[in-house]
Amino acid sequence: MQVRGIIDHSQDETADICRAHPGVVEVLSSDLFDPNRERAEWYIRQAVFSSAMRFLEPGDWLAYFDADEHLYNFDLGMLQRTEVNVIACRWYDVYITPEDEDLPYTERQWVGPEVRTIPFFYRVDEFLTGFSFPDQRIMHHRPARHNHQSGAIKHFGKGFSRDLWERKVEYYGQVFGPKYAAKWRSRKGKAVHRDYKSDEGRPLIPWDDIVSGRV
Repeated sequence: MQVRGIIDHSQDETADICRAHPGVVEVLSSDLFDPNRERAEWYIRQAVFSSAMRFLEPGDWLAYFDADEHLYNFDLGMLQRTEVNVIACRWYDVYITPEDEDLPYTERQWVGPEVRTIPFFYRVDEFLTGFSFPDQRIMHHRPARHNHQSGAIKHFGKGFSRDLWERKVEYYGQVFGPKYAAKWRSRKGKAVHRDYKSDEGRPLIPWDDIVSGRV
């Protein structure tokens, strides 16, 4: 498997860590910080897509993940099925709770019940063209092709630590733009979900219930 990624205005050692990993074949990095973050989101994703397409052939698979997304229960056999072109996964937010607030983030066991079904795996063909819309997450591809589903995504964006939660609040509340500002500013100081409810006010569910198929 070949891994490519982009580091946008990184101020830590992320780029160096990625370059040193044996599974990474290319890292795109820049000191530029585009203040229009919705534009930057799609532009950066398109840069990685364009880089990867230099090395891919029709029929190959391209998988797109953010660094805070971990995949579970994925059926690798689906990649061998010729009728499958796009595979979507169920995507869940991880939350910090009183029982795990001082544990490593990998030990978080509660997620919100809100689930998004998002394509993560794309077979390369003429219909796969990448990104061009502000804040776009799902690649352009032939309509209604992602009718295949496998795997569950544990999204740690809200569940790393109290400190990173507050930095996320700052980013979305002050930097990213008006689309998310008010919602995220209201979450300041609320990293630990002591009521065991999601940001949408619904009861959290154990991650084990997701991966075991009970939910």
